[in-house]
Amino acid sequence: MLFLGLLVLGLLIALLVIIWFTALRVELVYKREQGNDRGEIILTAWRGLIRYRIAIPQIQWKGLDQGVKVNTRSSMYKMIGNGSAEQQNSEVKVNKRLLKRLNSAYKEMVRNVSGFHQILRWFLTKITCEKLVWKSRIGTGDAAEAGILTGMAWAIKSTLIGWFCSRVKCRHQPQITVDPEFHAKVWDTHVNGIIRFRIGHAIIAIKRLLVHMRKGRVR
Repeated sequence: MLFLGLLVLGLLIALLVIIWFTALRVELVYKREQGNDRGEIILTAWRGLIRYRIAIPQIQWKGLDQGVKVNTRSSMYKMIGNGSAEQQNSEVKVNKRLLKRLNSAYKEMVRNVSGFHQILRWFLTKITCEKLVWKSRIGTGDAAEAGILTGMAWAIKSTLIGWFCSRVKCRHQPQITVDPEFHAKVWDTHVNGIIRFRIGHAIIAIKRLLVHMRKGRVR
C-alpha cells in the first residue's frame, strides 16, 4: 500500500514537472484583403502533439454603436491516436459596452493588485517572439495621399514594434513593410506572429497576482 502511494505521488510530481516546463506556442494570423477580414489563433504544446485552433472566418463592422461582430470556430487536435475534438462555433460582439467593461476590469485590477505592472513586465520578459511579420498595402487613388499615409503607417508600425521588442525577447528581426498604391484604393494588411513561453512562468505570474491582490486589498 505504501509502495502504491509513493508511486502515485511520484507520478503526480513528474506530471507537475512536465507541465511546469512545457512551452506553449501561440501563433496569431490576421489578414485583410479586398475588404475581407479573417484570422486565426493557434495554440500548440509538446511539438504539435496537442493543438488548439481558433479560426475567425469573418469580422463584420457594424458601426460605432454596435461595434465589431466576430464569428469564431474552435477545435482541438490531438496527434496521439489521430483524434480530434468536435468543432464549436461562437459569436463575439466587440462594442462600446464590452470595451467599457474591460476598461473597468483593468482599472479594478490595477487598483487591487499591488505592483500589477511590475508583474506584467516580468512575465513579458519570459516571452520569446519567434516570428513577427507585418505587411501592408495602402492607397487612396491619389499619389500624394498614398505617400502621406505610407509615412504615417511606417511611424505607427515602428513605434508599436519598438515598444513590443523592448518588452519581449525577439529571436529574429521583425519584418515590416508598407507598400504604397498610387493609382487604386487599397487597404490590405497581413500580420503573422509567433510567441512562446513556459506554462511554469505563467503559473508564477498568476500566483504573484493573487498574492499581491490580497496585499492590495489589505492596504
